[in-house]
Amino acid sequence: MDTILTQIQNTSAVEWLGTATGLIGVYLSIKEKALAWLFFILCYVLYVYLSFTASLFAAMVLNAIFIPISAWGWLQWGRSSKNSDKPEVRISKTNPTQCLWLGCIAILGTAGLGLFLQNFTEGALPFLDAFATVVSLIAQWMLGRKLLENWLAWIVADSCFIILWGWQGYWVALLMFLVFTFMATTGYLSWRKEISEIEK
Repeated sequence: MDTILTQIQNTSAVEWLGTATGLIGVYLSIKEKALAWLFFILCYVLYVYLSFTASLFAAMVLNAIFIPISAWGWLQWGRSSKNSDKPEVRISKTNPTQCLWLGCIAILGTAGLGLFLQNFTEGALPFLDAFATVVSLIAQWMLGRKLLENWLAWIVADSCFIILWGWQGYWVALLMFLVFTFMATTGYLSWRKEISEIEK
């Protein structure tokens, strides 16, 4: 316990800032605020650095890819029927065809990336790192499209990241992903309630 407390006390400013921007981003996304994406971009920039120092190379690439995806999400959520010819993005459910495609991407992506990490890097827990990375990419795309089940995908990915960051001794990051898991659960329940009210 003393070791964990000491490590928390020695946590870098980068890790604290990455944690804070990530939490704010998730909170704002639950509330459907486009500003969430700015905080996500800041968080991902910081976690590119942290992932590199933790030898979580798939997570590093993931966070780098998330930067332009977040810019895309910001544009998607910033749409308004008053100032755009395109319809505003609204919360919806993932259809069966999307589920099938996303499931195939998750399986093939994890296998391919996991083999690459295992054979060409010294990364920690390569297949778990790969799975968390691929599911996170899927979840981020789903969030940009405001698909309800994005929160379920985040719960799965965040649970994997809890293991990955804990394995490397990044306790603040681990705590952040614990909070992310709770917030993703809250987001799912909140969005499901909103869909239920729309469907009445």
